[in-house]
Amino acid sequence: MLLLALLPAAAARADGELFAVRDQNPLIRGAYLPLPADFAVPAEATSFTAGIQWSNTVNIEQTSTEAMLVDAESIELDLTLARALGPWRLRATLPVLNRSAGILDSVIADWHDFFGLPKGQRPLVPKNAYAIDYANSAGLTVAAPSGTALGDLALEGGHVFLDSAGSRLALWAGLEAPTGSRAHLDGDGALDAALWLESGHDLGSRFALDARLGITRQGGRTPLPLERTVGFGTLALSWHASSRLDASVQFDAHGAAARGSDLKFLDHAVLMSFGGRYRLASGSLLEAAVVEDIEVDHSPDVTFHVGIRWPLGGPER
Repeated sequence: MLLLALLPAAAARADGELFAVRDQNPLIRGAYLPLPADFAVPAEATSFTAGIQWSNTVNIEQTSTEAMLVDAESIELDLTLARALGPWRLRATLPVLNRSAGILDSVIADWHDFFGLPKGQRPLVPKNAYAIDYANSAGLTVAAPSGTALGDLALEGGHVFLDSAGSRLALWAGLEAPTGSRAHLDGDGALDAALWLESGHDLGSRFALDARLGITRQGGRTPLPLERTVGFGTLALSWHASSRLDASVQFDAHGAAARGSDLKFLDHAVLMSFGGRYRLASGSLLEAAVVEDIEVDHSPDVTFHVGIRWPLGGPER
């Protein structure tokens, strides 16, 4: 219903866009949660995008049957090649992930002190330490090493049904190939699939609302057992400050990706991103955002996102 409600015509805008972010929870990173697509690639054009998601988290949980310690920093580089052919959109995204003890622990502690925010479990662990450990009473143990590895390659296509008079609607489908490493929790060792709708609507000349709603079908495990189907969605409100500058707040959510767990960190998640985009005269686009876990303890504490998209040919928009 939300997507259908976005369809009525309104004043034109330059394009519809969402921050290219996703849950950086290392224990479920091998699940297929597609990056948001966008309507900004004009017909017959090609673009290359490099996006970085730099996250830091400390999560400790224990129940009568499960125990988990995640104290890690990750940097994910998403390399995306996109092509528009009339109403069709094609894209391929290859993630490269690095996990380590990191350098942000002191910065985040100072941030919490300055704003009087709760520190959670951070005082319980040493700064700049590394651990990704999980165990349950069934004998399953996970101990992900630090280091760099490829993630699963996503091959996706979409068809734009509407992109005029301030309204947008597209249907996307994707496959994720098992190029990632199960040992590093960067892939699930199987072919996954996803189907989703993306829609948007201009709210006058200064604001726009964009959304997506979809479902994925998981083919493997991470090595944690994955739910076979996982729903996901996005809702974003953008303010067009000028012809080149936008500010946005975006909410991303997904259902529980891991099966058979009572831990909050392996349950559903809700993320809030806030930041902006700037369009250069060359046609390139810069974006930056901070991602917070507004469903506390269900995803990493904070993620910093930056990205740049370069047009590789075709008409500018």
